[in-house]
Amino acid sequence: MKRFNWNTRRRVALEYLRSIYRYDPTTETYTIDIRLPDYANAFSQWAHAWEEVPEVNPGLVQYLKECSDDIPFRAPLRIVFGIDDPRDQALEAQLITSIRKYFRYELFIERRRIRRLLQRVLQYATIAIGVLTGGILLETVQPQSLLLMVLHQGLYVGGWVFLWEAIHQFTFQQATLRRTVSDYERFLRAEIVFESSE
Repeated sequence: MKRFNWNTRRRVALEYLRSIYRYDPTTETYTIDIRLPDYANAFSQWAHAWEEVPEVNPGLVQYLKECSDDIPFRAPLRIVFGIDDPRDQALEAQLITSIRKYFRYELFIERRRIRRLLQRVLQYATIAIGVLTGGILLETVQPQSLLLMVLHQGLYVGGWVFLWEAIHQFTFQQATLRRTVSDYERFLRAEIVFESSE
């Protein structure tokens, strides 16, 4: 029976990935190539007329996020737009600003989610400590009735449930949010380039 080798599997996966995305071995940067028939496709059709910088097309953002999920987490990104139209530096600058503005806003939202999550964790941990303390203090009272026994056990169960929820949110949910924050920071660091498609 053939032994399973993680290094071989990883190497094959990276070779396949490098056949999909351009890869620069000197900088270890992956390039996301996007062909734009015209500049209008890059901006949201629902953008307000009064906006100085129009919103980026949600489909474009979704595509960038999906590509980022494919690419190794620590690898830098480069975004290259292939333009069919004649080049327009003003529109290119608007698109760069629009993409950066989108990811800055998303980064702000995710960081706020992390702050709220940490506040919830603190609340759950405080409740857990209070309820468990109540259960410990109730141990000193000799349980004469079924009601006191049920209350004593209920305080322990409730305390552990709140403590588990605090641990769960602090470890698992925070890790997911921090991964998203790192991904958005990677987009903000990404080089955005325009090339003629001809």
